[in-house]
Amino acid sequence: MVIKRILVATDGSATAQDAVAWAADLAAPLGAEVVLVSVIDFANLGLSAGFGFPILEETQMRVLLNQELNGAWSERLREAQVNFRTLVREGNPAPAIVQTAADEGADLIVMGSRGRSGLSELLVGSVAHHVTHHAPTPVVIVPPSATSRATQALAKSVRLEMRPSGPVAAARLQRSRRVRLSVVI
Repeated sequence: MVIKRILVATDGSATAQDAVAWAADLAAPLGAEVVLVSVIDFANLGLSAGFGFPILEETQMRVLLNQELNGAWSERLREAQVNFRTLVREGNPAPAIVQTAADEGADLIVMGSRGRSGLSELLVGSVAHHVTHHAPTPVVIVPPSATSRATQALAKSVRLEMRPSGPVAAARLQRSRRVRLSVVI
């Protein structure tokens, strides 16, 4: 499997930024395109601190989110000189991410291990959990503070292909760098 398009789901959280950095480090040597997507769940905005924006009209929220996606949230992609584009979707984040991956022909989905926390996560459910069980492609869940060195070593040892030696290489990398990697295929 050759990775040409990576879908990265972000909500602007610290773990989502780790996922963007991880994807940038993976995409750069591959020449892969990154599709950075964020989902606005207007129905549940009251349950979460969400995107850190005050309560705004829906159109204003879309504009601000698009600015963040093309600004600070994609800075790491620009630094790595990765070809990327951004999408803002609406609805329940988990199914929207799965559907966007299918619509965009993504070869891989990358996302942080946690976005929301506390009561909000219990009420709304785990986005990462849903995506790993319903995605049409492999999913990489990036733990907090995953290092770019770990990404580069994994890419090198697996040769950026999904093959039987991939899990063994990932396990070796996990032990040698003391990094937790979760690859769901």
